[in-house]
Amino acid sequence: MKKTELKTIGQLFKKKCQQTFACLQKILLVGIILMTNAAVRAQTLTLEQCIPTALQYNRNIKLSEQDIYLSNEKNKETKGNLFPKLNGMTDYRYYTDLPYQLMPAEAFGGPAGTYKEVQFGVPQSLNANLQLTVPIYNPTALVAVKTTRIASELSEIQKIKTDEDVVMEVSNAYYNAQILLSQLAFLDSNMINTNKLLQTTTLLHQQQIAKGTDVDRLKLQLNQVANQRETAFSQHQQVLNVLKFLMGKPISDSIQVAITENTSIQRDSQIQATTDMKLIEKKLQFNYAELKGLRNSKLPSLGAYGVYGTTGFGNTGTNSFFNFHPIGYVGAQLSIPLFNGTITKHKIVQKKIDIQKTNIQKELVSEKSKLDLINAEMQYMLANHNIATVDDQIKLAKKIYNNTVLQNKQGMATITDLLMADNSLREAQQNYIVAMANLRKAELEYKRVTGNLIAIKN
Repeated sequence: MKKTELKTIGQLFKKKCQQTFACLQKILLVGIILMTNAAVRAQTLTLEQCIPTALQYNRNIKLSEQDIYLSNEKNKETKGNLFPKLNGMTDYRYYTDLPYQLMPAEAFGGPAGTYKEVQFGVPQSLNANLQLTVPIYNPTALVAVKTTRIASELSEIQKIKTDEDVVMEVSNAYYNAQILLSQLAFLDSNMINTNKLLQTTTLLHQQQIAKGTDVDRLKLQLNQVANQRETAFSQHQQVLNVLKFLMGKPISDSIQVAITENTSIQRDSQIQATTDMKLIEKKLQFNYAELKGLRNSKLPSLGAYGVYGTTGFGNTGTNSFFNFHPIGYVGAQLSIPLFNGTITKHKIVQKKIDIQKTNIQKELVSEKSKLDLINAEMQYMLANHNIATVDDQIKLAKKIYNNTVLQNKQGMATITDLLMADNSLREAQQNYIVAMANLRKAELEYKRVTGNLIAIKN
């Protein structure tokens, strides 16, 4: 074969390769443009917009709100025991056998000291009465009102705890979406750079300047980055779905998170009591109220009542009649508990044990809060230091990579050197992703342990 023919074949092969790699580059750019357009069409939300939406529509928060409503209604129910009560009562009786009474026989001319059975009344009787009961003093009911009120306050604190949990979950999901978005940006940049190197190396290989193994190694590198990008994109969509679920939005909605920025919060010097501490203190109040209720159950209770109505008596047969007569009376009832088999005594002992356990839990929560605060401050300082360090590392890795690319074009650096520089850049990028995730987690944890995760008005 002549040299001119070989040259023509080489030119055709070169042109074909250039077209192939140009096509690959176009596909990559089109994919990036499509993803960008999708992000533009999607509603971009900041974290400050996501949190209020989640606090309004999250289903766990709605359940906590129902618990508050339920506790309030129970408190109103308990208060109802202190109000007067009015009951209507009706009683109809038909005696098949009239009841017997014993009467002194001497009332009928019989001997003294003896008795005679006598049936009194008529076969039919009807009572229709209204009874008004007024509690005057009921120590058990009074303490029960206080206990249910504390239970309502406990439900409100539990609602705040649920709010904090939702804020933590939404923030973590949002930060994960931001981090994956940054990772996608890194991977897109790596794919473009690797694709350019592959085109250049392929041309050099056609001119017998580069080795075929160099081309294969770059193809492998490009394939690996493409797979990593596909995985990161799928994870990003999954995290967005979780974020929509936490916000109470339909999964079909299209949302996007704002691009992450290397910013940190200002630590609040005002440290407030955590929700866990407020919960344990309120539980302690609840236990003391229950103990007081058990002790008050030994006290007497006093109530007044009044009855007004009518009583009808009647007979059947030839001389049938039914006559009504009014009836009314008032009275007072004093109930004094004397002995119930030591049940109350053992209940009081059990409640004292519960109070001791709650006090120990309070000490545990207090000490853990101090420990969490110290650890959160250390993690926050370390995360801030690391993010600054890895930021410098990325800049240095980019500089080394760009210099290595120039040296490779000048023949002063091999493909191995180039791949090592690329791996160092990708490692620095991954370290940045990890450092950013740790910073966001440290910020959230510091807010939680200082009681500033959400705005609470006392």
